[in-house]
Amino acid sequence: MPTELASVHQACVSTQTALAEREVAPGSALVDAVLLVVSELVANVVRHTGDRSPSAQIVISVGADYLVVGVADRDPHIPPTTRADAGEGLRTVVDLAKLYGGGVTVAPVKHGGKIIFVHFRCPQVLASHNASLHL
Repeated sequence: MPTELASVHQACVSTQTALAEREVAPGSALVDAVLLVVSELVANVVRHTGDRSPSAQIVISVGADYLVVGVADRDPHIPPTTRADAGEGLRTVVDLAKLYGGGVTVAPVKHGGKIIFVHFRCPQVLASHNASLHL
């Protein structure tokens, strides 16, 4: 998706649709948390990397007891992901991940950018099959 303001809304719509198609707890607090995470991460790409990253990609992986959201961009800057050092938006993301027994990691990618992974552990609400979604 392009790194422009309208992409924040579109990312949430696409994520909600993809999760519903995989029967991932429709209408649950988990889906709301995932949508907030996607919103925060895509907004951060637009706000902080738009001049260095003309596009971003969202990847979602769903398993029997986990859900992982990844947002990749082409900016090589690795933001801090500890609650004490992260900015306000990333602190929210860290808190939501921890609420669901997960965490946040950042990894560099081949094209010189990075991907931020947000892990959720939630065995009671996820679909019983594995799926990867690329939005």
